[in-house]
Amino acid sequence: FIKAHNSESPFLASTADQRPATLPIDTVQQTINEMGPITPTKLGSEVMPGPTGESNVLSTFSRRLILCLGPTLECAMLQAKIAKDNGCQSLIIAPGARGAAALDGVLARSDLTLLHGFDTVVVWSDEGDQREIRKALAQRSGAILPLIIEKDMVSRCHLERHICIDTTAAGGNAALLAM
Repeated sequence: FIKAHNSESPFLASTADQRPATLPIDTVQQTINEMGPITPTKLGSEVMPGPTGESNVLSTFSRRLILCLGPTLECAMLQAKIAKDNGCQSLIIAPGARGAAALDGVLARSDLTLLHGFDTVVVWSDEGDQREIRKALAQRSGAILPLIIEKDMVSRCHLERHICIDTTAAGGNAALLAM
């Protein structure tokens, strides 16, 4: 893992006057809102075996919006690339970030409690920083949101949905249920 407060990093300076700016929560929320409603992308489906009279389909979807918190710009850009390659939208929040889906600065970890419109947070920082993020995510109301700390995050960008339809009432013919 990369330490969040590594004085050797050009993005995380050791003196207070050189530290990246903490972004106002309103700025972050406005950027999330401007990204609009994000619909998950269906990545694929597979018909699964099952007993006679049962239809089983396993589908894979992308997550919607992933907050890429670095902690460095290089880390956040790699996180965003992995997310994009797997059908997800991303918002980079890191020192030096530029572009439409990027904010230059750092996010106060406690702000994760109040922000909405994202599905996942990814960060490759130290355990103390991860603990603060977990605490903020745990205090949220609503759905439980994951924190991705693994660099091999491909599988964590996907959601699986299984649909099982009992067709025995139609004599095992699922087409009859549509009538």
